[in-house]
Amino acid sequence: MENFITETAVKILIIGGVFNIAFGIIVGHILGLHRLKNPDSNYKYLLSAHKAGLQQGFMLLGLVFALMLSPLPNNVETISAILILFSTVLLDLGEMMNWFNRVEDEFKTRPSGFYVKLISGVLLTIGFSILLYGIILII
Repeated sequence: MENFITETAVKILIIGGVFNIAFGIIVGHILGLHRLKNPDSNYKYLLSAHKAGLQQGFMLLGLVFALMLSPLPNNVETISAILILFSTVLLDLGEMMNWFNRVEDEFKTRPSGFYVKLISGVLLTIGFSILLYGIILII
């Protein structure tokens, strides 16, 4: 069990998960204050950023259990964790960029936040695929 605690990939996911949850909570407060002052304004992407931070935080914490089962080498798991963590940061950033830029529909206008989130999806797919491969190996 001592080795589990010191693995870099586990630390990355735990720290990233906690910071994502903190981000989601802070954005939730900003959302509440924003809605109090501007109840009719577009808050779609601010709400998405709030939800993304919370959901991804718990996702990262949950993926720690997958790392515990994975037989992959620590350096491979660390690469996977870094890719997944960066994907969450980019998704949070993309949502905030869309809100700051008052985007109505990112799929129609393709603002910079859209492309940041597109990169996020690619990183998540690669990082999660590595971890999924590790889980498939134990089946």
